[in-house]
Amino acid sequence: MKTFCCAVIFVLALGSAGTVFADQVKVNIVYPINGATYPITDPGPGALKSAYFTSSFSVTCAGGPHKVQWGFDKMKPLGTSSFYDQTSIQFVHKLPGGGHLFWVKADCAENKVEFRLGK
Repeated sequence: MKTFCCAVIFVLALGSAGTVFADQVKVNIVYPINGATYPITDPGPGALKSAYFTSSFSVTCAGGPHKVQWGFDKMKPLGTSSFYDQTSIQFVHKLPGGGHLFWVKADCAENKVEFRLGK
C-alpha cells in the first residue's frame, strides 16, 4: 500500500510539473513592479524631479536567434539586442518624476508595466 501511495504521488507530481512549465512567461519584467511607486524610501522634502532608475527583464524564445527592444513610455526604443534562445538585461536610466510605462518587445512576445517615480 505504501508503494502504491508513493507511486500515485509521483505521477501526480509529474502531471503538475508539466502544467507549470507550459505556462512559462516569455518576457518577464523583473523590475519595476507593476503599480509600484519608487523610490521606496522618502527622498526628502518637495517633489521628486528625476531619478536614476534600475530596470531588469529576461526573455526566453525557443528556436534560435531572436531580437528584443525596450524603452519607457512612448519613446523610441532605448535599447535593442540580438540573442539566441534566452537573454537577461539590467540597466540604469534617468527618468523624470511622475508616472511611467516600461515596455519590452521581443519577436516572440511582449510585456509592459506601469509604475511611478515620486509621491
